[in-house]
Amino acid sequence: MAHVTIETGSNVLRMNTSIHVIYPLESQIRPSSTLYLLHGAGDNASTWQRLTTIEQYAQRHNCTVIMPEANRSYYTDMAYGLDYFTFITEELPYLCSKLLQLNVEPEHTYVAGLSMGGYGALKCALTYPERYAKAVSLSGVTDMQRRLRDPNMPQGMVREMQAVFGMDLLVKPEQDLYALAAKRMEAGSAIPSILCCCGSEDPFIEMNRAFAAYMNAAPSSGFHFHYVEDSGTHDWVFWEKHLRTAFDFLFNNKKLTERGNAM
Repeated sequence: MAHVTIETGSNVLRMNTSIHVIYPLESQIRPSSTLYLLHGAGDNASTWQRLTTIEQYAQRHNCTVIMPEANRSYYTDMAYGLDYFTFITEELPYLCSKLLQLNVEPEHTYVAGLSMGGYGALKCALTYPERYAKAVSLSGVTDMQRRLRDPNMPQGMVREMQAVFGMDLLVKPEQDLYALAAKRMEAGSAIPSILCCCGSEDPFIEMNRAFAAYMNAAPSSGFHFHYVEDSGTHDWVFWEKHLRTAFDFLFNNKKLTERGNAM
């Protein structure tokens, strides 16, 4: 395996940025798939590599893992800031395809993330369903409007959210996972298969249960939605454990069902 850190200028962000990449070298053929793996609000592009066994999974499945830097942007084109959603969905794939020997076929392209990154992964998949085969959210923010209305949110975080979503903290349809999913379903559009995992003691558990209920109640649109709830909270113990669940889902659906975690 190779761990490559790319320092590059971004025209979209108008600054230099970091991209961490895990690239399998052992195979005699090019990597068979590409996973965009998004970090949480308190992390950065290096955190997945430092705190989990992601490299072992990438090697096992001959998968290139691309971990971009997004700061605390919520993977959004910010109201008062930078266009991180455009960077993640447009410029990042272009830059990586120029620099790396990627498998860029949509049927072998995945997006995943935790917490803020879980929201980002689902938003990518529901905004551009034709670009991804599957998406995974671990402990993700699945109801952004509910998150912004949290009465216990620290004042400093309120200011951060205002920079992202505007002073009135209103979520636009293109930023709302429910609205994006409904739009795709109403249009009869194909939707990538989705997995959401959340710990039963996680502060985001209720919104994850509600999102799972909504997606499972939706009319069949030719996609598969899986929800896994397990003991645990919003921490790396849970995310490391369910990194395996995520890769089972991405590369072997039968394994996920056999373990009996799907709900």
